[in-house]
Order: sequence, then structure tokens, then C-alpha cells
Amino acid sequence: MGFKIGEIAKKSGVPASTIRYYVKEGLLPSPERVNKKMAYYDEACIGKLEAIQQLQDRKFYPLSVIRNILRRMDDGFSLEESEEVENAVFSPMAGGETDLVDRSEFLRVTGLTSDQLDEVETIGLVMPYLREKKQALYNQEDVTIARDAVRQVYRYGLDPRDLEFYVRLAREITEHEVLLRRKITSGMSAKGNARITADLTRAANLFRSYVLRRLFQQKIQSRIQRSLGRSKNDSEE
Repeated sequence: MGFKIGEIAKKSGVPASTIRYYVKEGLLPSPERVNKKMAYYDEACIGKLEAIQQLQDRKFYPLSVIRNILRRMDDGFSLEESEEVENAVFSPMAGGETDLVDRSEFLRVTGLTSDQLDEVETIGLVMPYLREKKQALYNQEDVTIARDAVRQVYRYGLDPRDLEFYVRLAREITEHEVLLRRKITSGMSAKGNARITADLTRAANLFRSYVLRRLFQQKIQSRIQRSLGRSKNDSEE
């Protein structure tokens, strides 16, 4: 039949109040209720509680990330495999940060005003890493783009809407990537699908960065060569 919450708490070392909170947040399955005062938890909850504690203690993952990892474990993944997929696709700890910041802290560390943040989020130049209970949370990647790129846009008096092409073209690229992944993973098991998705995500991240950087470099080099050619012709005249 399972275990009472007190037994689960004793075996896992996690307080009963925390176990109830995890159930409420969707990290643990709801217990089987016998009556209003009696409920039994599946034995698998003990393993999940151990995984949750490891992820929080070692990686400081937010609950939304842990929820994703646990769902993969339900599909037969080990903790390590589930975490590897999460890191490859979502990079929850990109840059080595150990925490996420809310909107007020984000504004403080980036120097943006509230109106500026509203504007660039509407355009899509800044997209919060996640939203929990309708609250936006930002990671280090969000902070870096806002502080080192968005602030420069405002500093030089540019209109952020002129940069909307980044979002529009990125959405088109993303759609093509998703279609390619679906084509490759069609008919695969959940485990095989996740493995291919992780590998393709790493490759896609490299392709995006490499191709855009090289195209930009080639464009600038071409301009430089044309400029040098004009200067040479002028001097010969």
C-alpha cells in the first residue's frame, strides 16, 4: 500500500512539511488517500527525495529544473542522464551561477530602468530564464545580455525595435531546428529521443554562434577590401 508520510520522512530525512510542499509543486506524486487524515506515499518517493536533495545541495537548481529532471527519471533515465539532458538543452547553470534573481535585483545589477526592461522583453531581446508562480526569474546569461548589450543600445540612443530582426530570424532558425529534430527522432524511444536532442542541441548552439560570427567577419572583411581598393585607385589617379 505504501508508506505514511511520517515513515517517508524518517527514511528520507526530509521533514513532512517539505514533502507536502514537493507534492504541491509537482515534484512528487500525490499520495493515495484512504480518508481525510490518512494517505499513503509510493516507495519511489524516497528515491525522488534523495535526488531532489542532491540536486539542490550540489547544483542549487530551482524547483522547475528539478521537476524536469524527475520527469525524465520517470521515463527510465538515471539521475546523471536526466541532468545531462537538462544541462545540454537548458543550460540552467550557464556561467557557473548558483542563483537566479528576481526583477528588482535584475534591474539593480543591470542598470536598466523598469520601462526599458518592459520594452526589450516585449520585443524579445530579453527573455527571463523561467517564470515561477507568475514571477520572472533571470540567470547570468540574462544579466549579461542586458548589462553588456541592451544598455549599449540605450546608451547610443538606438531604438530597440530596430533590433527586432534578431528575434524574428532566430524564431525562423529555431523552427527549422525543431523540424529537423522531429525528423531524426521520429519513432524513437523517450530515452533515444532525449539523447539525440541533447547532442543536436550542442551542435545547434555551435552552428548558430559559428555561422553568424563568420558571416559577420566576412562581411566586414569584404568592406575593408573594397575600401582599400578604392583608396588604391584614388592614389593612382
